[in-house]
Amino acid sequence: MEGTWPQRITFWLLLLLGGASQSWAQQAPDSSPAQIEQKPRRFLPVPTIITEPAVGAGLGLAGLFFHDSKSNQDKATTDTPIMPSGISVIGGAYTSNRSHLFALGHLAFWRQDTLRYRGAVGYGDINLDFYSLGKLQLSEPLKLNLRGPALIQTFSARWRDSNWFFGAKQLYRHVDISLAESPLHAFEGRWVDEVNHALEQIELENNTSGLGLVAEYDSTDSPFSPELGYNYNLEYMIFDGALGSDSDYHSYVFSALNYWHLTNKARVALRLDYEGVSNQGEGNLPVYVLPYIDLRGIAKSRYQGEDIAVAELELGYHLNDRWKLIAFSGIGRAANGWDKISAASSKTTLGTGFRYLVSPRYGFRMGIDVAHGPEENAIYIQAGSSW
Repeated sequence: MEGTWPQRITFWLLLLLGGASQSWAQQAPDSSPAQIEQKPRRFLPVPTIITEPAVGAGLGLAGLFFHDSKSNQDKATTDTPIMPSGISVIGGAYTSNRSHLFALGHLAFWRQDTLRYRGAVGYGDINLDFYSLGKLQLSEPLKLNLRGPALIQTFSARWRDSNWFFGAKQLYRHVDISLAESPLHAFEGRWVDEVNHALEQIELENNTSGLGLVAEYDSTDSPFSPELGYNYNLEYMIFDGALGSDSDYHSYVFSALNYWHLTNKARVALRLDYEGVSNQGEGNLPVYVLPYIDLRGIAKSRYQGEDIAVAELELGYHLNDRWKLIAFSGIGRAANGWDKISAASSKTTLGTGFRYLVSPRYGFRMGIDVAHGPEENAIYIQAGSSW
């Protein structure tokens, strides 16, 4: 989770991958229909209207390809949504601030879900506003262009018959950083023109390459839209010159997703996240390496720091087997040091939305969220899990 684009390849395509990356346990939700009758779905197109404040309005299109095992293909009906043996994703997007990207991803559940693979590769040309450069806070945003390819992949194995998985993760990014817009673009005059010209020559090429260990506990009830169980993730990664990285640092991630049933129709979910980086080199870390507060209602990269703590609560109510209403609220803090988190200012959000069960066979939901944050309101098209 560490960093901004392209650490998740893109927050649009991996909105799908992130939702699909929740694993699968074998208990059934209380409100499941008695039997789901549906032919195996091979392909699901997911068009998206992008309203992310960080990049402006835009359009995206992703295709999900479901790979069923032979035993699943023979099932005309199921008592609960089933898990495909793999999901492939291809997608792209373009926004009003001229950001665009293309990415491929794949999820695999091998040997009766004892081995798991999650990976994606993509190329993006993204314009983002940054309100900090390292530890320097800016009163006005600096618009930077981040351009280049990225690769992320994780392989893990189940520990015996438990819900624990242990594995390794790789992340590689090559990013060309340049000014997308001069901060003095609104002014004219000889000296200002000269400053603008100098600023526009600022360019930086940076490789961040790292390897790390991951541990996951998963007892959730769905690979796409979990409503019962727990998913805890712990990651530790090392980025070093020996691995081909131009920046030396360590990253730490702890994520706790909790899902409970209040009644047959009411659900509650709680997300707790911590992300941190520690600089092991002499220079400043690239701006895209620093984690940010990731909440609906707050623009990506708006609040960055070396340490980020986030909590988000979501309540859901099923109107019937297909439709679900939700309400959510979150709080996040960003600081440059774990010991400074408690003194950092809190950023809060709230919102509401709905989900529709697009594919009963796989339990795949889509919907829309409307969120209110500290600076603005935002609309999100959701595919799969909110998180």
